[in-house]
Amino acid sequence: MDSERIHSSPQCPPSSSPAWFTEAGSPHHRLQWQVTRTLYAGDSPYQHIEVLETEQFGTALVLDGILQTTAADEYIYHEMLALVPLLSHPHPARVLIIGGGDGGLAREVLRVPGVQDVVMVEIDRAVVEVARKFLPHHTAALDDPRLTIRYEDGVQYVAALDAADAFDVILVDATDPEGDGPGQVLYTTEFHRAIRAALLPEGVYAQQSGTPIYNPDVLTRVAHDVDREFPVCRVYWCTVPTYPGSLFTFTMGSLGPEPLVPIRRLPHGAPTRWYTPRIHAAAFALPPVVAELLPERVAAAQA
Repeated sequence: MDSERIHSSPQCPPSSSPAWFTEAGSPHHRLQWQVTRTLYAGDSPYQHIEVLETEQFGTALVLDGILQTTAADEYIYHEMLALVPLLSHPHPARVLIIGGGDGGLAREVLRVPGVQDVVMVEIDRAVVEVARKFLPHHTAALDDPRLTIRYEDGVQYVAALDAADAFDVILVDATDPEGDGPGQVLYTTEFHRAIRAALLPEGVYAQQSGTPIYNPDVLTRVAHDVDREFPVCRVYWCTVPTYPGSLFTFTMGSLGPEPLVPIRRLPHGAPTRWYTPRIHAAAFALPPVVAELLPERVAAAQA
């Protein structure tokens, strides 16, 4: 998809009732957002892409009918996925992002002191092009000279790495594994094994592992995989208002650092809207309903 083909759709015609975007949280529960207009709708080789202007949360990116990120609350997810692992690592110089085509994760990674080289591997070029046009705050760092964007399959990229190409930190910002979307293969045992092999000594990995309210099997599967492959597995969480259930988890694997408390800080005065060192530590305190989904030694380490 060429950037010239990305264009704004006309505002939705007036109606006696508002337009609503609806997403199924589960077979028995739906979420809705009032939509003022559709900014973009089109198909890439991998998925259907929409950009909606919502009344409550501003611009929203939707992939295959699932809301991925909004201008109003994206900072929660992106700060937590980036800053918790990077500030748990003593020297996160080289960082790999799998997915993350909306640009928000790269923006947060590049704020961390010591980060020298970031590779973002996004399978769908169209997502990046659409985000550049309609989500400028998300994509503010995509032209940073420390960032390289590669448009290819993340699983194949990781599998082809050798020791000379290893990373300090690997972050996976993927769509959910349900359905036929491109994110499915990023939740497999083979992928987690390849991730470990692609990390330098003391390396840290983190991946979104969904909501334990509606998709507990995703968290359980990822946590058990990571616990088998890594000497340290930890799970943390935050609340994202636009995600089903709001309670959202991340799973970490570490080859050395214990991530329960940060060992580094952002520069004095660096603004965050959600993350703080105290939030970092508190995020590893698990409600029993989440802990019961995890391997016993992981839950015990975080009790």
